Amino acid sequence: MAYTITMAVLALLAQAAGPAEKAAVDLKSPDAARRLLQNGRYAEAEEAYQAAESEAKKQKGGLTPQLEAALAMGTAECQASQGEYGKAIEVLKSFAGRQPKNADVTARLAELHFTRGDWDSADTAVKQTLDASADHLLGRWIAVRLLESRGKLEDAVKGCKWFVDHYNTRPPDLARNAQNLLLVGQAAERYYRATARGEELSDSLNDVINEIYEAALRADPNCWQAPWLEGKLFLAGYNERSAVKELARAQQINPLAPEILVTLGQADLQGYRLAAGRSKAERALAVNPHYGPAQVLLSDLNVSDERFTDARNAAEKAVAENPRDEDALARLAASCRLLVDPAGAAAAELMALSLSPRPATFYAAMGERLADRRKYLAAERAFLQSAQADPTRADAPIGLGMLYMQIGRENEARSLFDEAFAADPFNVRADNMMKVLKHMASYTPVETQHYSVLVDPTQDPLLGKYMGRYLESVYGELTGRFGYAPPGKTRIEVMKNHQWFSGRTIGLPFIPTVGACTGKVVALASPRSTRQAFNWARVLKHEVVHVITLQQTEFNIPHWYTEALAVDSEGYPRPQEWNKILLERVPSRSKLLNLDTINLGFIRPNEPEDRQMAYCQAQLYARYMLKRFGGDALIKMLMAYRRGLTTDRAIQECFQVEKADFEKEYLAYLDEVVKTIRTRVNEEKPVKFSQLERQLKENPEDADLNARMAYEHFARRDYKEARPLAEKALELKPHHPLASYVKARLLVTIGDDDAALALLEPALDPKRPDERVVDLLAELKMKSGQLDEAEKLYELARKDDPYHTKWIAGLARVHLRQKSTAKFLGDLAMIAANDADDISVRKALAERNLAGGNTMEAEKWAEECLHIDVYDPAAHVLLADAQSARDEFAPAVEEYKTALELKAKRPNDLKVKLAKAQLGLGQRDAARATLDGILKIDPDHPEAKALRTQIEHPASG
Repeated sequence: MAYTITMAVLALLAQAAGPAEKAAVDLKSPDAARRLLQNGRYAEAEEAYQAAESEAKKQKGGLTPQLEAALAMGTAECQASQGEYGKAIEVLKSFAGRQPKNADVTARLAELHFTRGDWDSADTAVKQTLDASADHLLGRWIAVRLLESRGKLEDAVKGCKWFVDHYNTRPPDLARNAQNLLLVGQAAERYYRATARGEELSDSLNDVINEIYEAALRADPNCWQAPWLEGKLFLAGYNERSAVKELARAQQINPLAPEILVTLGQADLQGYRLAAGRSKAERALAVNPHYGPAQVLLSDLNVSDERFTDARNAAEKAVAENPRDEDALARLAASCRLLVDPAGAAAAELMALSLSPRPATFYAAMGERLADRRKYLAAERAFLQSAQADPTRADAPIGLGMLYMQIGRENEARSLFDEAFAADPFNVRADNMMKVLKHMASYTPVETQHYSVLVDPTQDPLLGKYMGRYLESVYGELTGRFGYAPPGKTRIEVMKNHQWFSGRTIGLPFIPTVGACTGKVVALASPRSTRQAFNWARVLKHEVVHVITLQQTEFNIPHWYTEALAVDSEGYPRPQEWNKILLERVPSRSKLLNLDTINLGFIRPNEPEDRQMAYCQAQLYARYMLKRFGGDALIKMLMAYRRGLTTDRAIQECFQVEKADFEKEYLAYLDEVVKTIRTRVNEEKPVKFSQLERQLKENPEDADLNARMAYEHFARRDYKEARPLAEKALELKPHHPLASYVKARLLVTIGDDDAALALLEPALDPKRPDERVVDLLAELKMKSGQLDEAEKLYELARKDDPYHTKWIAGLARVHLRQKSTAKFLGDLAMIAANDADDISVRKALAERNLAGGNTMEAEKWAEECLHIDVYDPAAHVLLADAQSARDEFAPAVEEYKTALELKAKRPNDLKVKLAKAQLGLGQRDAARATLDGILKIDPDHPEAKALRTQIEHPASG
């Protein structure tokens, strides 16, 4: 690697500088150049090396051969650090021509040639180095790298052992030579990973960190490479916290090193902070435009962003920088595979195989990227080939284990993680997955015809049973809608809490959702462990749609489209939050997403609302296609993705329109949608109080500003200041809506409702009613008993915003007082639809429908209560009551028993209901036993006594 050139320069400069030079450093000294180089000020360092050379030439005998070599290598390193590899090579070649037996210079040449993929030249330079100095560490290290790259792994391991043995002999100068310590550390790390396992490997790697890399930093406090290598070691094991700590130490010394920036970007990639990772890759390229690993990182980020064309472009640039780099070739193969370019993928693979018969790095990296995009079969093949090429590696079995976890093959994953953790005891992800699998070992499945629901038997057996029932109840609906049934049983895993759910899903501590789908497995955090109850049935339905559409299209469906179909399948009205965002963004066309950017809204939102906007716009894309292209439009797109088409090609083939036309008409569709959700108060842009004060001072006769200020004072309960401002606004503009509202509220506070009504009625514009005016006016009408007038006002407000809970709740209050039961229940049903997680309104619907004799609706709403809290005994009683009323005695018996197990209130009364249901089934003995149990505890229970008598003496009943 190029950074080792720096360390050689540092060592030689330290030797070349005399005592006086060490004591007094100026800009023309080698020490000054060295410091600039290590701090990342490469252009200045290059000038400083040139100045040092000029200064040395002025002194008789000042430019010694040793100093000249150090200056040449320093200059070359400055150039290489800025991407000027050709210049750096020429500088070193020129010097080598004058000093052909200078092993330091030829070793640096070998390193640069290797970095650029010129292995033949690297071979020549290595031979020249070792002929001159058989134990030259950098020469031996490049020889090891060449063996490794050619697939001669056993020979490479032997070469690494030489370094370990060399270190153990402890040459006197080794502890003072930071460069050589770094080389020994890297070789030792490779050797121990290949030969040690478990605790022995852990101890050895700790020794590499604490005894070798830290020694290098002690030998040279400017050696940023030491903490950088420590950070890389930690990051390879997904230990981001420890990695970032070390990388921060490295950046304190050299904030511009592309090596550090790219490694930090890789940490961002692991944490899915894609924008931050991209920024670091771009900063690295600004320093060194030809730094191949930065292009590799960009390719990875683009794959995660689902920007596969950009991923291929970045991979091609990385390959151009080093045509023999397995990491670069792996990204090229993966991006071609994701772009459905099998020829391109095969060509990259053949190139890797032509370089090495055992390209383990190539296959491991390709598998990681393909698995990231759920190309499971291709990823599995790549991981297996990597493991076969180099059985000592940990990354391939860990990647394969994660893949098997994603597709529900936990037993196979378990053995892989055991093996991988032994091969990499620093690997946090492997350790976490081993803990997850150990935790899940006690889980038990609830089997249904099409699903296997895995639950913690100590916590969620009941939940698993009801989940299975629900899933089977929607199976026909979902498979029929999409025309596809996944083969075999779909696995649903309900993790005990959110921490275990996160570990199960990504092998790391946190994921910001309660449900996730890999395409083969659905995982959920148990609702019993979350702070807020949620509708698990809604989450399940959403995730199962992902299972269907991902498998149906062989995982070619883009993120936005599977989300569109999943959201639309939930069957709930568009959330009010989405309407607000649409209202803000559609008319101005600001921050709207399109087909080129919508995936980023899910993956890399610029602000929190972008993710919600992505879900909203995705669903609206689906509805737009149905409206414009007909009822089979969604299935047509699914089939196009199954054939591997991109979205652009799918639109053209399915609908015979160009993408530009498709997008243009979609915007027109959004305009139509916005017309149906106009609101009023939310259109007011918030203004700070101090800013409003300044505006009013500048425009004291502005009615709107006076009204806004009156409202602000009223909101602060400063009624004395609010009233004159409201009255002034009304003088300037009679019937001003906001001013009328403020003054009316002030009148209400003193009990003058009649005056408030008289003020509000002329302020109401039926064509564009102000939200505050209509709300207060309707409230006052209802208060005065004018229920029909209140109903008209709420209907007026709701006209332009039909799903707004505020207006529906107002209507519900009116209809309740009017005793309009059917309307009231309709209102409650709409409120329930607006909030899938609201159990209280569903209970009210179940109770009122049951009381009204509408047992079918009662049963439906009681079941929906269980979709939010299956451990609520009252919900089970409601369901059982509805079922009994419909003579569905068998399920009613089960529900009554479940309610009793959950410690329902008034258990003896509940047991009487149970006995009646048992009688309905003809289970007289069971009913008798249930009643006897009641009477044993409460001998005078009237209903139990009467029913017991009826059983024994039917005629008397």
